[in-house]
Amino acid sequence: MKQLLIALVFIASVACSTQLYIPTEVNVNKVEPATLTELQQGHDLYQNKCGKCHKLPKPASHTNPEWTKVLQVMAPKAKLNTEQSELIYKYLVNR
Repeated sequence: MKQLLIALVFIASVACSTQLYIPTEVNVNKVEPATLTELQQGHDLYQNKCGKCHKLPKPASHTNPEWTKVLQVMAPKAKLNTEQSELIYKYLVNR
């Protein structure tokens, strides 16, 4: 019974967490010009800077223009410089 409870808790926690994609070669230059290294850096920044304060929306939850607006508002709050903001944008739109 205890094992079943642990399994259910684990499944619930995974199901409720935001599933972010891990960049691969498939994502390179998909929408915006970006290297795999840039996408990986954007992924890491998104998790560490944006995820520091709130739950992260899935990259597909917004359109590219919406992400531009979100980043314009949130980048100063997260103390992102222009390069960091661009890396996050590339990660979000090259899904």
